[in-house]
Amino acid sequence: ISQKQGQSWGKGPALDLDEHGWVKTLAPGCFAETPVLTGGHAREGEYICLYDGEGQVDFGANSKVVSRLPGRIVVNIDCRKAGTFLSIRATHPENPVRNIRLLMPGSEKNYASEPYSAVFLNRWRGFNTFRFMDWMDTNGSKQRDWSDRAKLNDATWSAKGVPVEVMVDLCNRLKINPWFCLPHLASDDYVKQFAALVKRSLDPSLEVYIEYSNEVWNGIFAQHRYAEEQAKKLGLGPKERGWEGAAKFYARRSVEILRIWEEAFGGHDRLVRVIAWQAAGGSYWTDNMLLAEPGIAKSCDALAIAPYI
Repeated sequence: ISQKQGQSWGKGPALDLDEHGWVKTLAPGCFAETPVLTGGHAREGEYICLYDGEGQVDFGANSKVVSRLPGRIVVNIDCRKAGTFLSIRATHPENPVRNIRLLMPGSEKNYASEPYSAVFLNRWRGFNTFRFMDWMDTNGSKQRDWSDRAKLNDATWSAKGVPVEVMVDLCNRLKINPWFCLPHLASDDYVKQFAALVKRSLDPSLEVYIEYSNEVWNGIFAQHRYAEEQAKKLGLGPKERGWEGAAKFYARRSVEILRIWEEAFGGHDRLVRVIAWQAAGGSYWTDNMLLAEPGIAKSCDALAIAPYI
């Protein structure tokens, strides 16, 4: 969030960011900040803030800096009061502040090899599958090419989603199957590269659920509008019923994506090929518009019908 001294909230100029989203320079009288540990659920105690580069990193309300060295700050945060703010008050243009890590109490020695807290891991043990729709920031995703993907060294994982490497790592640790929702704009090369990465890094005992986007039937999402546009270009479905054309395009693109995964995995034994629509639509939508499309019924293993827990 860009801030300017003496101005109301969020009124600073557009931030000068590098390719990974780190702040390169700050305008005079301006700073950048982010809320951290909001919600009152985090552990209290002394957090360690590590960063690369030269500059001034500070903390806001409900916090007290215990010690400070270049690149390392010890700060006590009272998380019962809904967290605090971490801010970059100054940064050196030739060696800007970057790679900021805020570590939970007691995790400095092993955070690189053990990035998840025991509480987090124990909460999810025993589940069968993680559907990573929100972690992938699927709805309205702008990712098209493989270079657009979320990367490990991005400043935030809330802009493009969580890197696939992190999702695979979590599944490997807990022996839980991943369910990936591929971006609606993803090119064939994007899908191929994604599938290849999962094939070489996922525990071979795990299955992979594959779905094209999320709720393409839902008109509030960009992926539905995209499917309608593509259907019109391809002449799919009646012109007066764009949603029907969207279903036909969705089915066809799903088959194309699933075939790319089959090629990457040398078959579909480890794949759960998902086709998704809406339960409220009844059998007409599913049978007549989706599963009736050429090749779709034989290309999928599961039908996802949209109710959530």
